[in-house]
Amino acid sequence: MRLGKIVTWSLLGTLMVSTALVTTPASPAVARDVGAEVALPGGRGGEGLRPEPWRPSIQEEWTGPAGRYCSFPLQVRVVSQDVRVRVLARYATGAVRLEEYAGPLTVDFVNADTGQAVRRDAGGSGLLEYRPDGGWLRYTIFGPAGFGFRPGDHHQRGYYILDGLHVISIDPAGTRTLTLSIGRQDNVCVALGDPTI
Repeated sequence: MRLGKIVTWSLLGTLMVSTALVTTPASPAVARDVGAEVALPGGRGGEGLRPEPWRPSIQEEWTGPAGRYCSFPLQVRVVSQDVRVRVLARYATGAVRLEEYAGPLTVDFVNADTGQAVRRDAGGSGLLEYRPDGGWLRYTIFGPAGFGFRPGDHHQRGYYILDGLHVISIDPAGTRTLTLSIGRQDNVCVALGDPTI
């Protein structure tokens, strides 16, 4: 097994244990329920449960308006992709609690005002944790992978390729905070000539 996979699954286990400790009351009944929701590869944790099967996750092209990430409209064009997603844990209601994303993804970021473009590898992996209502709670990136910060977020505005280990927390109002950053942050807005960042 490659060292990267060992580190990834070690971090996944740590994340899931810390999430269970932080997000659940200290009750033996709840603790048993949390254990039943956790499923790790190879049957580790979760009473031998396994992750759900991988399925394709098609990355759509999109355009962010001027001011959302960059001072200009930012276009994202998919060059190649083979991204997959699978559910790792569900709440007792059946709602998704934790999803894993992985697979190659190459994108062109384009300054829609000038036509200037930069190509980036965004084919890392990530763990997306949801609240019971379906809202995002936390996104853990094992980069490279893309993520945007907007005005009002607790990080400098921009669209970033985050390479390494990065954890983004999202509060119920949708405000994003980079709570852990180990590795590189490449703000593509700057690479495309954003003068205001």
